[in-house]
Amino acid sequence: MQDYHVHSFFSGDSESRIEDIIEQSKKLGIEYLIITDHVDDMQTEFAKGDTLVNPDEYRQTMSKFSLPSGLEYSWDGKTPKTVDLKEFDFVILSYHCEFVKENGQIKYDKYLEDFMKIISQVEAFHVIGHLDFPRRYDDKNRKFSSNLYERIKALFKQLITRGKGIELNMAACSMYGEPNPDWDILQLYKDCGGEFITIGSDAHTADRVGKNISMGIKRLKEIGFNYIDVFDQGKWTKKKIKP
Repeated sequence: MQDYHVHSFFSGDSESRIEDIIEQSKKLGIEYLIITDHVDDMQTEFAKGDTLVNPDEYRQTMSKFSLPSGLEYSWDGKTPKTVDLKEFDFVILSYHCEFVKENGQIKYDKYLEDFMKIISQVEAFHVIGHLDFPRRYDDKNRKFSSNLYERIKALFKQLITRGKGIELNMAACSMYGEPNPDWDILQLYKDCGGEFITIGSDAHTADRVGKNISMGIKRLKEIGFNYIDVFDQGKWTKKKIKP
């Protein structure tokens, strides 16, 4: 039993790509598939062009293919929102910002501080996306220091109290060998009592659907997670991770 979300760029003429994603999923035996395209309500160079033009058309197309409506929503906490998150079955809340740097290094603490403020202002989401996302863009892919763990624990406690969870995003394994968040932060989430977790390949193209997912599920089990959260027949449920 597995849950995958797949990032893919969508336009009105892209139905063939959705068919490719579905076909690839079937080949891999993927039982639960959610395509999560982007809406980036941010005024940054980083996010320009990386957003759905017509979310309503997108949801209609997902329905045509009998798929849940998924969305990755990125927001800066101040730009007017352009989409009603309550209209989607699955919402990943992320923060695709232009990173603040000091002495040439990305300030991970500033990213976490801003992201926590954003999380507190949004209600209609299910999980936060790729928590240590800035690591992808650091020149040495530096890990988040353990000095930041108290701040991350406070973030996790806020999520858990509100019934929210985290996304395990496997794409970075192909970049520097660990997912987002990395295994240590994932263990921290478990230690904080976190249970709500989804897993995704962040594929962007059909040929990458499911990449690194089996390894991610195995590691989840080793860390102590027994279930993955999936959207099944119109509702969220926990599916046991097979031994």
